Amino acid sequence: MRIPQFFGSFKDLTYLNLSHSNFEGLVPNHLGNLSKLQYLDLSNNYYYHENIEYIDYYDNFHSLLSIDSMRWLSRLSMLEHLDLSFVNLSRATDWFSSINMLSKSISVLRLFSCHLSNNILHHLPLMNLMSLVSLDLSKNRLNSSFPLWVLNNSGLAHLHLGGNHFDGSIPDSIGTLTSLVELDLSDNYFNGSIPESIGRLKSLSSLDVSFNEFKGLLPESIGSLTSLTKLSLRYNRLEGLIPKWIGNLTTLSELQLSNNEFEGLIPESIGYLTSLTNLDISVNNFQGLIPHSIGNLSELQNLFVENNQLSGSIPECIGGLSNLKWLYLGSNSWEGFVTERHFVNLTMLIALEISSKSNLTLNIGYNWVPPFQLRYIYVESLKTGPEFPHWLLTQTHIVGFRMKNTSISDTIPTDASLLSQAGLVDLSSNDINVEQLSSIASCPNGLITLALSNNRFSSEFPLFLCNITSLDTLVISNNNFSGELPHCLGNLNRLRYFDVMNNSFSGVVPVSLGSLVNLTYLNLHKNMFQGKLPMSFQNLKELVALDVGKNNLSDILPPWSGKNLPHLKYMILRSNNFFGEIPTQLCHYPSIQLLNLAHNNIRGSIPPCFGKFRAMITGDNDGIYPGFSSYYGQMIRKDIS
Repeated sequence: MRIPQFFGSFKDLTYLNLSHSNFEGLVPNHLGNLSKLQYLDLSNNYYYHENIEYIDYYDNFHSLLSIDSMRWLSRLSMLEHLDLSFVNLSRATDWFSSINMLSKSISVLRLFSCHLSNNILHHLPLMNLMSLVSLDLSKNRLNSSFPLWVLNNSGLAHLHLGGNHFDGSIPDSIGTLTSLVELDLSDNYFNGSIPESIGRLKSLSSLDVSFNEFKGLLPESIGSLTSLTKLSLRYNRLEGLIPKWIGNLTTLSELQLSNNEFEGLIPESIGYLTSLTNLDISVNNFQGLIPHSIGNLSELQNLFVENNQLSGSIPECIGGLSNLKWLYLGSNSWEGFVTERHFVNLTMLIALEISSKSNLTLNIGYNWVPPFQLRYIYVESLKTGPEFPHWLLTQTHIVGFRMKNTSISDTIPTDASLLSQAGLVDLSSNDINVEQLSSIASCPNGLITLALSNNRFSSEFPLFLCNITSLDTLVISNNNFSGELPHCLGNLNRLRYFDVMNNSFSGVVPVSLGSLVNLTYLNLHKNMFQGKLPMSFQNLKELVALDVGKNNLSDILPPWSGKNLPHLKYMILRSNNFFGEIPTQLCHYPSIQLLNLAHNNIRGSIPPCFGKFRAMITGDNDGIYPGFSSYYGQMIRKDIS
């Protein structure tokens, strides 16, 4: 449904709100006839279509309305409030000049995710926009240094510039915007240090500079911003200690410091932040103990301290945080015991992660019934077995289940509903045998990730896995499976990651693997496969990594063209019986970064075109593939190194 043309005839209209109305098509220029209009809201007319390949969540929102020229806006001389969020302005190259011609009385301007053309100016010789109270230019990928013209709006209370490509340093003059209540500069390329002048913004309640390139120490002036309820500094390169003045910010409800280079001890003064609901200090270099003052944070719902160098025992006072929902303690150097007292009042807990690089043991009684129902449990390198923890059988809503390197050798009971809703099951690095897989065989067809590497499986490939057609990731590496891979693997048409490295599989590589057109990672390394590589592999157009090294394959080198496998970065064929000359088709892989043909029976000369592997020169070896975790790429990483 389009916006009716007759709307432009309502000459005396002062308020027009068409948000969330599912209007589509071009916004009619006739709206420029509404000369008395003071409030215009065309926002949030979009449809949502999820694409897992989109990095930015908001790329899933697709505008229904568009504007090809914004000149008509200049006729709205009384406009005070304009919200065009999610209106597509990509063809309105005059957007900035038209916005600058708006009435000097305009106080609210929201252009969130409008696909703005990148012609924003750093400063303007003539500026009409001087009365703004709220400005939102978020999620437009604007490319410029900090727009200095914003500073002309001394009454600005809400400034949102997140999700763009702004770069350079933040000017000290940011401190002149003393009316600011919200400042969002997140997800840009700002760098340098956070200016001390930020401490002049005494009315600030929300400061978000996450996902930038800021470095250095925290300015001490932040400690005077006693109205702050949200402070987000995550994903920068900030360093040094958490200063003791953090305890001055007693109104904070969110403190996010993750993914920086902070170090030292967590200060006892953290316990003064009794309004905190979210505390995230993960992925830093914090050391020592969690202070017992953490037990004062009675409102805390989310506690993330994973991936640090914390040590000693986990304080039992955490068990008194009755509002806690997410508790992540993984990848530290905890010692001692985890007992019932750590969970005694955690009735709202839905996610638990615990792992240790040191000696940590789960010491919970057989008959203990936990006060919570978990949806996610991620336990790694925590001595739990050999018996399967009986208390886990009380958990009936598990979506993500990881018990990795926990010394379990017991059978998982099949009469429990523990895995009845699981989308991820990881039992890697235990002592489980194939007879104990019956509980996984009873999983509903909704399982997405199954990781069983580093156990003692010694049977043929479990055929029930072919029936779990929802699988995206299947990792059974480093076991002693034998026999042939079954043709029914072709049923797994959603499979993207398949790893059977370091087993004793034999026979030919099944042709049906070539029908898995979503496959991006295929690892058959160190088995006993014979014969040829299937020609059907040419159909794997999404393939990024292929490792068939250390087998008994005997064939000419695959003459596939780069047009067949345009995304291939890693091809490992070493230690087989490939023979003949190197085909020149191998030169035509545009993305190839690693090509290993060693220890075969190849003859002839190296084609001169090998010198034109551009990705080997420019590629940055960014892991294996975006989104790969520790499940994948063990052998490929060794080849890279």
